[in-house]
Amino acid sequence: MRIILSSQAEKSLRHLTKIDQIAIAQKIRSLRDSNIQLNEEKLKGYRDIFRIRVGDYRIVYRQQKQIVYIILISHRKDIYRILRQMMS
Repeated sequence: MRIILSSQAEKSLRHLTKIDQIAIAQKIRSLRDSNIQLNEEKLKGYRDIFRIRVGDYRIVYRQQKQIVYIILISHRKDIYRILRQMMS
């Protein structure tokens, strides 16, 4: 499975602490393996968009057949506001 990060997700990831970067990178890598249970949740009001919790951060992504497109990575207090602005 191929993983693609949006430019905004990549920028957000670079601004995090190394510990948070490592935790998020591990969770993103685990998206490739369909055997691992990730506790993903579908976001209400959006079609085919899911989120995964990593501590105080959220990874918002869209999954298609063989591609996982990481839309946004941000702190839990900001993620839904930013996502709403992006999608409108």
